[in-house]
Amino acid sequence: MKEILVKIKNLSIITIIASFVIGIVLLAWPDKSITVVSILTGATTILLGVTAWISYFAKEKSIVLAVAGTVCIIVGLIICIKYQSIIAILLFIFGVFITISGAVDLITSFYSKSSGIVSWGVSTFLSIAVLILGVVIMINPFSTSVALVRLVGAGLVGYAIVDLVTFIQIKKAAKEIQEELKNIEPPIINADAYEVDDNGEIDSDAREI
Repeated sequence: MKEILVKIKNLSIITIIASFVIGIVLLAWPDKSITVVSILTGATTILLGVTAWISYFAKEKSIVLAVAGTVCIIVGLIICIKYQSIIAILLFIFGVFITISGAVDLITSFYSKSSGIVSWGVSTFLSIAVLILGVVIMINPFSTSVALVRLVGAGLVGYAIVDLVTFIQIKKAAKEIQEELKNIEPPIINADAYEVDDNGEIDSDAREI
Protein backbone atom coordinates (compact mmCIF):
# COMPACT_ATOMS: atom_id res chain seq x y z
CA MET A 1 0.00 0.00 0.00
CA LYS A 2 2.85 2.35 0.87
CA GLU A 3 4.54 1.68 -2.49
CA ILE A 4 1.29 2.50 -4.32
CA LEU A 5 0.95 5.80 -2.44
CA VAL A 6 4.56 6.70 -3.28
CA LYS A 7 3.91 6.02 -6.98
CA ILE A 8 0.75 8.15 -6.89
CA LYS A 9 2.71 10.92 -5.17
CA ASN A 10 5.46 10.82 -7.82
CA LEU A 11 2.87 10.77 -10.62
CA SER A 12 1.14 13.78 -9.09
CA ILE A 13 4.41 15.73 -8.97
CA ILE A 14 5.17 14.84 -12.60
CA THR A 15 1.66 15.92 -13.66
CA ILE A 16 2.04 19.24 -11.86
CA ILE A 17 5.40 19.97 -13.50
CA ALA A 18 4.23 18.89 -16.97
CA SER A 19 1.04 20.98 -16.76
CA PHE A 20 2.99 24.04 -15.63
CA VAL A 21 5.64 23.72 -18.37
CA ILE A 22 3.08 23.12 -21.15
CA GLY A 23 1.01 26.04 -19.87
CA ILE A 24 4.00 28.39 -20.00
CA VAL A 25 4.81 27.23 -23.56
CA LEU A 26 1.22 27.87 -24.68
CA LEU A 27 1.29 31.33 -23.11
CA ALA A 28 4.63 32.25 -24.70
CA TRP A 29 4.09 30.78 -28.20
CA PRO A 30 0.33 30.28 -28.70
CA ASP A 31 0.28 30.34 -32.51
CA LYS A 32 3.12 27.87 -33.00
CA SER A 33 2.06 25.63 -30.14
CA ILE A 34 -1.08 24.40 -31.92
CA THR A 35 0.86 23.28 -34.97
CA VAL A 36 3.75 21.77 -33.02
CA VAL A 37 1.56 19.90 -30.52
CA SER A 38 -0.74 18.60 -33.27
CA ILE A 39 2.12 17.38 -35.46
CA LEU A 40 3.85 15.75 -32.49
CA THR A 41 0.61 14.04 -31.48
CA GLY A 42 0.04 12.82 -35.03
CA ALA A 43 3.63 11.65 -35.40
CA THR A 44 3.46 9.78 -32.09
CA THR A 45 0.26 8.05 -33.17
CA ILE A 46 1.83 7.07 -36.50
CA LEU A 47 4.88 5.75 -34.65
CA LEU A 48 2.62 3.60 -32.48
CA GLY A 49 1.03 2.20 -35.63
CA VAL A 50 4.38 1.43 -37.23
CA THR A 51 5.54 -0.24 -34.00
CA ALA A 52 2.42 -2.41 -34.01
CA TRP A 53 3.12 -3.53 -37.60
CA ILE A 54 6.76 -4.28 -36.76
CA SER A 55 5.58 -6.45 -33.88
CA TYR A 56 3.12 -8.11 -36.25
CA PHE A 57 5.84 -9.16 -38.70
CA ALA A 58 8.60 -9.83 -36.14
CA LYS A 59 6.81 -11.74 -33.38
CA GLU A 60 3.32 -13.05 -34.00
CA LYS A 61 0.75 -12.71 -36.75
CA SER A 62 -1.92 -11.17 -34.57
CA ILE A 63 -4.89 -9.61 -36.32
CA VAL A 64 -5.27 -7.25 -33.35
CA LEU A 65 -1.80 -5.79 -33.96
CA ALA A 66 -2.53 -5.36 -37.66
CA VAL A 67 -5.84 -3.59 -37.06
CA ALA A 68 -4.42 -1.42 -34.26
CA GLY A 69 -1.40 -0.48 -36.36
CA THR A 70 -3.54 0.46 -39.36
CA VAL A 71 -5.94 2.53 -37.24
CA CYS A 72 -3.09 4.37 -35.52
CA ILE A 73 -1.40 5.23 -38.82
CA ILE A 74 -4.65 6.53 -40.34
CA VAL A 75 -5.55 8.55 -37.25
CA GLY A 76 -2.01 9.95 -37.06
CA LEU A 77 -2.16 11.11 -40.69
CA ILE A 78 -5.55 12.73 -40.11
CA ILE A 79 -4.23 14.57 -37.05
CA CYS A 80 -1.20 15.87 -38.98
CA ILE A 81 -3.28 17.00 -41.98
CA LYS A 82 -6.50 18.17 -40.29
CA TYR A 83 -5.09 19.28 -36.97
CA GLN A 84 -7.20 22.45 -36.83
CA SER A 85 -10.39 20.37 -36.74
CA ILE A 86 -8.90 17.84 -34.37
CA ILE A 87 -7.78 20.54 -31.94
CA ALA A 88 -11.41 21.59 -31.42
CA ILE A 89 -12.30 18.08 -30.27
CA LEU A 90 -9.22 17.92 -28.07
CA LEU A 91 -10.12 21.28 -26.54
CA PHE A 92 -13.60 20.02 -25.70
CA ILE A 93 -12.16 16.91 -24.02
CA PHE A 94 -9.68 19.13 -22.21
CA GLY A 95 -12.55 21.34 -21.07
CA VAL A 96 -14.36 18.34 -19.61
CA PHE A 97 -11.21 17.24 -17.81
CA ILE A 98 -10.54 20.72 -16.41
CA THR A 99 -14.16 21.08 -15.26
CA ILE A 100 -14.10 17.78 -13.38
CA SER A 101 -10.69 18.54 -11.89
CA GLY A 102 -11.82 21.99 -10.77
CA ALA A 103 -14.91 20.53 -9.11
CA VAL A 104 -12.83 17.92 -7.27
CA ASP A 105 -10.32 20.55 -6.11
CA LEU A 106 -13.19 22.78 -4.96
CA ILE A 107 -14.60 19.97 -2.82
CA THR A 108 -11.11 19.33 -1.45
CA SER A 109 -10.77 23.00 -0.48
CA PHE A 110 -14.01 22.75 1.52
CA TYR A 111 -12.60 19.76 3.37
CA SER A 112 -9.46 21.82 3.99
CA LYS A 113 -11.61 24.54 5.55
CA SER A 114 -13.27 22.05 7.90
CA SER A 115 -9.81 20.75 8.84
CA GLY A 116 -8.69 24.25 9.83
CA ILE A 117 -6.11 24.74 7.05
CA VAL A 118 -5.44 28.46 6.63
CA SER A 119 -4.80 28.46 2.87
CA TRP A 120 -8.20 26.96 1.98
CA GLY A 121 -9.38 30.32 0.63
CA VAL A 122 -6.67 30.50 -2.03
CA SER A 123 -7.38 26.92 -3.06
CA THR A 124 -11.11 27.67 -3.30
CA PHE A 125 -10.55 30.76 -5.46
CA LEU A 126 -8.22 28.95 -7.85
CA SER A 127 -10.55 25.94 -8.03
CA ILE A 128 -13.48 28.17 -9.02
CA ALA A 129 -11.31 29.88 -11.66
CA VAL A 130 -10.29 26.51 -13.13
CA LEU A 131 -13.92 25.33 -13.04
CA ILE A 132 -15.09 28.42 -14.97
CA LEU A 133 -12.26 27.98 -17.47
CA GLY A 134 -13.33 24.39 -18.14
CA VAL A 135 -16.93 25.44 -18.76
CA VAL A 136 -15.84 28.22 -21.15
CA ILE A 137 -13.70 25.81 -23.17
CA MET A 138 -16.56 23.29 -23.35
CA ILE A 139 -19.02 25.93 -24.57
CA ASN A 140 -16.69 27.31 -27.27
CA PRO A 141 -14.34 24.46 -28.30
CA PHE A 142 -14.25 25.28 -32.01
CA SER A 143 -12.34 28.52 -31.64
CA THR A 144 -8.61 28.04 -32.17
CA SER A 145 -7.65 31.67 -31.78
CA VAL A 146 -4.47 32.77 -30.08
CA ALA A 147 -6.51 34.14 -27.18
CA LEU A 148 -8.08 30.74 -26.47
CA VAL A 149 -4.73 28.99 -26.69
CA ARG A 150 -3.34 31.45 -24.16
CA LEU A 151 -6.42 30.83 -22.04
CA VAL A 152 -5.69 27.11 -22.17
CA GLY A 153 -2.09 27.84 -21.20
CA ALA A 154 -3.27 29.93 -18.27
CA GLY A 155 -5.63 27.12 -17.33
CA LEU A 156 -2.80 24.59 -17.28
CA VAL A 157 -0.68 26.88 -15.12
CA GLY A 158 -3.64 27.46 -12.80
CA TYR A 159 -4.37 23.75 -12.70
CA ALA A 160 -0.74 23.05 -11.76
CA ILE A 161 -0.87 25.65 -8.98
CA VAL A 162 -4.16 24.30 -7.60
CA ASP A 163 -2.84 20.75 -7.64
CA LEU A 164 0.38 21.88 -5.96
CA VAL A 165 -1.55 23.66 -3.19
CA THR A 166 -3.81 20.61 -2.74
CA PHE A 167 -0.77 18.30 -2.69
CA ILE A 168 0.90 20.40 0.02
CA GLN A 169 -2.30 20.53 2.08
CA ILE A 170 -2.80 16.77 1.92
CA LYS A 171 0.86 16.16 2.78
CA LYS A 172 0.60 18.55 5.74
CA ALA A 173 -2.62 16.93 6.98
CA ALA A 174 -1.08 13.46 6.69
CA LYS A 175 1.96 14.61 8.67
CA GLU A 176 -0.24 16.05 11.42
CA ILE A 177 -2.16 12.77 11.65
CA GLN A 178 1.10 10.83 11.94
CA GLU A 179 2.28 13.14 14.74
CA GLU A 180 -1.01 12.69 16.59
CA LEU A 181 -0.74 8.92 16.29
CA LYS A 182 2.81 9.02 17.66
CA ASN A 183 1.67 11.03 20.70
CA ILE A 184 -1.05 8.54 21.59
CA GLU A 185 0.21 6.34 24.42
CA PRO A 186 -0.82 2.69 24.31
CA PRO A 187 -3.13 1.59 27.15
CA ILE A 188 -1.44 -0.08 30.11
CA ILE A 189 -2.95 -3.45 30.86
CA ASN A 190 -2.63 -4.66 34.44
CA ALA A 191 -2.77 -8.42 34.20
CA ASP A 192 -2.86 -10.57 37.32
CA ALA A 193 -0.56 -13.56 37.37
CA TYR A 194 -1.88 -17.00 38.10
CA GLU A 195 -0.28 -20.35 38.78
CA VAL A 196 0.14 -22.64 35.81
CA ASP A 197 -0.41 -26.36 36.13
CA ASP A 198 1.75 -29.14 34.65
CA ASN A 199 -0.16 -29.00 31.33
CA GLY A 200 0.71 -25.33 30.80
CA GLU A 201 -2.86 -24.16 31.54
CA ILE A 202 -3.87 -21.45 33.98
CA ASP A 203 -5.23 -22.83 37.21
CA SER A 204 -8.18 -20.55 37.88
CA ASP A 205 -8.72 -22.09 41.29
CA ALA A 206 -5.18 -21.38 42.41
CA ARG A 207 -4.36 -18.24 44.33
CA GLU A 208 -2.90 -15.19 42.59
CA ILE A 209 0.86 -14.78 42.78
